[in-house]
Amino acid sequence: MSETDVTSIRQSELHNRLVIDIETTEELGKLSQFLVDVKNHQLEGFVCRSGLLGRERTPILWVQIESIGQDSILVRRSGGIITERFDEAVVIDKQAVWTDTGNNVGALVDYCIELETGAITQYLFTAPGWQGFTDGLYLFQPAAVVSVGKKRMMVRQSTLEQAPQFIPGVQDRVAQALQEDLERTRQDMQGAMNSTQAMADQVQQQTQKLTGQARSQFGRMFGQVKQQSKKLRSQVNDRFADAAANLQNQQPGRIEEASSTTIDIDSEEVWPEDRENANSD
Repeated sequence: MSETDVTSIRQSELHNRLVIDIETTEELGKLSQFLVDVKNHQLEGFVCRSGLLGRERTPILWVQIESIGQDSILVRRSGGIITERFDEAVVIDKQAVWTDTGNNVGALVDYCIELETGAITQYLFTAPGWQGFTDGLYLFQPAAVVSVGKKRMMVRQSTLEQAPQFIPGVQDRVAQALQEDLERTRQDMQGAMNSTQAMADQVQQQTQKLTGQARSQFGRMFGQVKQQSKKLRSQVNDRFADAAANLQNQQPGRIEEASSTTIDIDSEEVWPEDRENANSD
């Protein structure tokens, strides 16, 4: 009997697991309670519940367990005989933990089971605020148990005072989770900043490219307009000169008057490049 290379397991991990009869493939219910021989710290079996609101109870001997998988517990019910030890077994479920000197320490919350034999190897309890204990799970060996009842478990105080911690306390786990979350947040923020910077660089490069194209197009258009304007000025001046000559031929007496009123169109407009050339001269 094994659970994929696992030699021991906590009873809480098996609680509420589906129970199937390997011979009939029928579901017998879900594991509800373990029955423990408290003198020998040995599982005698368990009870599975089925039916409406779990009212139907089916007792299963530990020796009837065929295998324990990740999804179900397979049992072979044929040949099983209810023993006296099974009848006297106690349900261990959240008993109060007391010392043999009369101190209420905490509460039993779990225990570890050896899958091959069904022996209980460790009891797990909480003792917040007792002897400087913090939130978390602490353990003691079955040998430290003095007695067990339906409501209480008596344990040697000398053992409990030195009880090692089974898993980190709640505060430590919360602090670790916050630290991991903070680290992920920092990484996400750094990634977002890098992406934003890359996008800004792309926008800047595209803006510079468009600005250069616009300047080039404006320069070409400005040159074309300037050339066209010079051409128009030249044509106007030529026509004005022809008109003055004709007027001189027709009315010689008004030559001087016409000459004195001649308008130079070029003087009305100064282009930026002409101004720069004049300044350089």
